[in-house]
This record gives sequence, structure tokens and C-alpha cells, in this order.
Amino acid sequence: MARTYNSRRRTESAERTRQAIVEAAVRMHNQGITTMSAVAEEAGVSLPTVNKYFPTREDLFTACTGHVTTTVDYPSPQAIAAIPDCKARVQAAVAATFRLHEDMLGVSWTGYKLEDESPVMAKTMSDYEAFVGMMVDALQVERTDPRHAFAQALLSPLTYRVLRVKKGMDLDDAVHYTTQALTSLIDA
Repeated sequence: MARTYNSRRRTESAERTRQAIVEAAVRMHNQGITTMSAVAEEAGVSLPTVNKYFPTREDLFTACTGHVTTTVDYPSPQAIAAIPDCKARVQAAVAATFRLHEDMLGVSWTGYKLEDESPVMAKTMSDYEAFVGMMVDALQVERTDPRHAFAQALLSPLTYRVLRVKKGMDLDDAVHYTTQALTSLIDA
């Protein structure tokens, strides 16, 4: 009697392997490591297995950005815009944006480093910057006002990285001083 082929189990196993590769890649990208061989080692699979599921780095980047997007808790610009008090609104926007940056610190830095060579990373970082722009919109500063561009620069993941990584500022201080700067800018 011939052995029966169970495609369901094989499909589930393949999906688990694919997911393990994506999760390993995200961990590696958090450390700035994007080689397929490092991802294979982290996932506990062979390089040919990684290449089977993701023939190019762009394919892997696409899967990783999709995975990260579904696991991150994005703040609501609409909820922040609804806060009536200007200082409270600014503080909420800064705190929420900086918490997001903290969660995304490694992968966003990797995205910025690769955006010139990877269309997927370029789009991802453009979308991330657009989200930061929506958080600035919640502060109720018109996009045509030069203060909007300055506020977006203050809330940028790159500014956040300088404060946290390069200058060693803790999260609470980064929120406090950025809130002070933005409040005085917006109340002006």
C-alpha cells in the first residue's frame, strides 16, 4: 500500500519554517545585520532553505516589513489631535512617537542605512516618515507652516536615535526636552 501524502502537515511545516526565517531576519535587522547567511544561522536553517523561501533580499525585506507592521502598536494621531490642551497634546504626541521609535530603533536604523540600495526599505522608511508627519499634523500645525517641518525633524527617528544612542539620553528626558521645545515652538 502506498504512503498517503499529507499536504496539510507539509504546508504547516513550510509556513513555520518561513515564519522562523522572518522572525530571525527581524532580530538580525534589529542589530543591523542583513546578510542571508546570518539570517539562516539565526533561524537554524540552511542558506538554501532561506533562498527557497526568499530568493532575494528584497523578498525577505518585504516579508520583514509586513511582519513588523503587524506586530507594532502604532499610536493614533486622531486621538492625539482630539486632546484640547496644547501642552498635553504635544506631550502625548512626543511620548507616543518616541515609544514607537524605541520599539523600532534597530530596524528603522537598518532601514535608513539600506534605503538607497533597497526599494522596499526606501518605501518603508518613506511610509514611516509619513506617519511621523501625521503625528505632527495632530499638533495642529499647518503643513505649509515652517514650524511643521521643524517639528517633524524633532520627532524624526533619526533625531531620536541621536538623543538615545549617540547622546545617551534616557527616554523620559528625551520626551521631556522635546516636549518643551515643541510646546514653545507651537505656542509661539
